[in-house]
Amino acid sequence: MAKVYDLIVVGAGPAGLMSAKTAGENGLKVALLERKNHITDINRACTMMVLVLNEYIFGERITFNTRDGRLCFPVNGFSIRYDGPYKNIYGWQFYSPGGECISFGNYQEREARGDEGRVSVVHDKSSLLRCLLEDNEKYGVEVFPGTNVVDIKKEGDKVSVKSAEGKSFWGRFVIAADGTNSIIARRLGFNEQRTFYATLTGFGWDTLGSEMEEPLSLKTWIGEGKPNIFIFSIPRAYSEEFAVIGGGFNPHIDCELQMERFLSQGRFSSWFRKIEKVRRIGFCENVYSPIREPYRDNTILVGDAAWCQEIEITGAILCGWNAANAITVALADNKICREGIENYIEWWKRSIVDRHDFTDYLRPFTMPVILNNEEIDFLFNSVKGPLKSTLHAFTGGEILTAEIQKLIPMIQQRKPRLLEKIVKFGTTPLETLLQEGMRKGYPNR
Repeated sequence: MAKVYDLIVVGAGPAGLMSAKTAGENGLKVALLERKNHITDINRACTMMVLVLNEYIFGERITFNTRDGRLCFPVNGFSIRYDGPYKNIYGWQFYSPGGECISFGNYQEREARGDEGRVSVVHDKSSLLRCLLEDNEKYGVEVFPGTNVVDIKKEGDKVSVKSAEGKSFWGRFVIAADGTNSIIARRLGFNEQRTFYATLTGFGWDTLGSEMEEPLSLKTWIGEGKPNIFIFSIPRAYSEEFAVIGGGFNPHIDCELQMERFLSQGRFSSWFRKIEKVRRIGFCENVYSPIREPYRDNTILVGDAAWCQEIEITGAILCGWNAANAITVALADNKICREGIENYIEWWKRSIVDRHDFTDYLRPFTMPVILNNEEIDFLFNSVKGPLKSTLHAFTGGEILTAEIQKLIPMIQQRKPRLLEKIVKFGTTPLETLLQEGMRKGYPNR
């Protein structure tokens, strides 16, 4: 007779590893299935930031205990081990196509304060995954790398999970932590009721030799080309490298060409004149509306699998911990059903879906749809900073919106047509702003 696990976890990123670790620590029989042969390898573009350390996010006030090497989640009441390298991040600079800058926080003042001034840290994701993987092994989790899950089905009171390699696994519950392009979400029909917005693609490099100002910060550029891409740069924790990544919501954009032009011919090319491109990095992911009810057929979707794009490492770990604990209670109460894990669904709605409007996260990326480059330059030049310090995507949007509202009388007098466009940008449905991405993307429901 086939072995039956209390829990099968699909996906060994931060959400999956945290789910399996927590369930194993609680004494459950757990199988962890991962497509990659080497779980700690990082094969796609990732900024590797811990967001955020100076304010709440998803209802949590995360802190970093550098003395003992632990990421702490005091509101939820747990911490995880992290013994890898890190660098403090002290600010966020947002640049218009013409090079006008909006600064979130005073970089020099926060850098002078050291650990007390940081708004985030960059970490080595491979080290984070290794720490979680070692804890999984410590708590008896059975780990199956090189297992590419292709199907899932509820059969009686159990769930069967099948891999492309011909293996079958049986469990009483399943946690799907298989990312934004979740095959579990597709197989169970979750995506059929979601709004598809775009296929987000991007390309870049890990680089050496850049000469950026205020280097321990996140930098975001709205590209000069048409259609505009968004470009991000962040230092790596484990070396002197910087990741420089560009992407957009139209998969037909030649991101590599625009990135080459940005580095060699753009307004900030002097920062990159001596760079060495160490490795190519990229990503491709579908962007959907969040899943409000992330449970079906004894399966819970967690992290990016149920969110709109990226829930960040903070959100992923929170999801894993809460989902595994909810399943532990359900098994103890012998409620192998939605009622048993209702606490997780309530937490998900309260802390994730209802706490932050996902459209506020996506809308800034559509600014070039309504405003031309010169108008964006004017707007950025008119915002006087530095603004309040944040790396929180939702908070940053709120802060910037408040500043623009202060400028309305001036804009009305000097550029009334621009004011009409700003109103249109803020009130047009997201589906309209992203209609090109919706038309040219690949929903793959």
